[in-house]
Amino acid sequence: MTMRSPLLPPTAIAAPGRTGPRHPSARDQRGGVIVMIALSIVVLLGFTGLAIDGGRAYGVKAKLSAAADAAAIAGARAIAEGANDGERAARAQAAAERFFNANYPRGFQNTTVAVPVTTATRDPMGFWQITVNVTARMPTFFMRVLGQDRVDVVTVAQTIRRDVDLMLVMDSSGSLSNPPGTMRKLQDAAIDSFVTRFIPGPGGDRMGMASFASGSVLNQPIDRTATRGFDRDRIVTAINALASAGTTAGGEGMRRGLEELNAVPAAMRSSLRVILFFSDGAPNQVSATFNTASGTVTGNLFSDTSGNGLLPASSVYRNDRIDQFLNSYTIPTLPDRGAGNVPLASYHGRRTLTGSPVTNTRCNVNKAARNMVENVANDARAGGVIVYTIGLGANLNTLEVGMCGYTNEEHGSQIMKRLANTRDSGPTFNPAQPIGLYCHAATASDLEQCFSTIASEILRLTQ
Repeated sequence: MTMRSPLLPPTAIAAPGRTGPRHPSARDQRGGVIVMIALSIVVLLGFTGLAIDGGRAYGVKAKLSAAADAAAIAGARAIAEGANDGERAARAQAAAERFFNANYPRGFQNTTVAVPVTTATRDPMGFWQITVNVTARMPTFFMRVLGQDRVDVVTVAQTIRRDVDLMLVMDSSGSLSNPPGTMRKLQDAAIDSFVTRFIPGPGGDRMGMASFASGSVLNQPIDRTATRGFDRDRIVTAINALASAGTTAGGEGMRRGLEELNAVPAAMRSSLRVILFFSDGAPNQVSATFNTASGTVTGNLFSDTSGNGLLPASSVYRNDRIDQFLNSYTIPTLPDRGAGNVPLASYHGRRTLTGSPVTNTRCNVNKAARNMVENVANDARAGGVIVYTIGLGANLNTLEVGMCGYTNEEHGSQIMKRLANTRDSGPTFNPAQPIGLYCHAATASDLEQCFSTIASEILRLTQ
């Protein structure tokens, strides 16, 4: 019986001159695992570094961007200082650097920050462009294993500061003498918290001023040329010259302000046009040409808020001054339109004048005075002008309800809100027109805050 060898797989048969198959030793296997683990650790550290150092870089970017934004806004505001564009640009750069340093913590995430590069350039189209470039170098922790020992975080912030055409319309009526010192606080607030915030001189903002009491005057014309700008000293002088006397020809003051804004040729106007209207009481005078028993008289017809007010004999003041009394005239009826062709009837129909033609009574004159100021403001807004209003004192919230059938809608504050077309101005609010802002100063000490608030709102719109 013949014995046979068991069958072996071909690979197991050693060919002449060759050794058999070599299996990895345990030592070889351990070495391969160590290499793989080492490579995995490096990759893991890389991903960890990306996560941790990337998160740190994101935090640096957020802080850097916020500080650069603050710097750009500060630079835009600083443009208001300087006699020429070179000085304005230098002040913008200095303010931007100062505000950046104040808003970016020194050594944040161990970063080293270069001095912000700020450029301020004026575009002939009517605006300033403030650009802030800044770079922060952040050392890495974990990403060093990948050869990345630092990360440069870069941000750019930009602000556009548009030019503005602006008219101040200031009440200087006799009630501003009570309590004593009210007028001085008004003047200081208007100058320090408002006028100084805008760009004077050639190439700057346009600003003019009108004032009213028993009539109105144009205290400082607005620049109507391509040169632009305003003379800050003249505006300051005009404000300091205000003296409290007379009544409240608010409609005539508003009309002068709008006419002056519209006197700037259309091709030269700023894209932002503003009226700031200040008063401590509701309007009580109608500016027009009136028929009398002996002819006509042009001036401001006064309506008091006490007494029977029904006599046709009425006090008339010049409409081109704020304090000059003409005389008392027998005026039986009122015209349909007043100075500047402004209608005496309400544009929104919420105050009705009685008689045909309208009779000269206290209530008709008082309603017409309120109608006229609101009619002019409505025309201003329809033309793209933003109206801001500041009211002073408790009388704006308490007087005259019940007179002539007036309701709470006739409080002085409500009238001021309607002039500005604020969202809480009631049924006359028009969302299709520019929406302004009304600020009420309970006392003269609050005027500074109101003027500052309005100035900040205007400057926000320029950016």
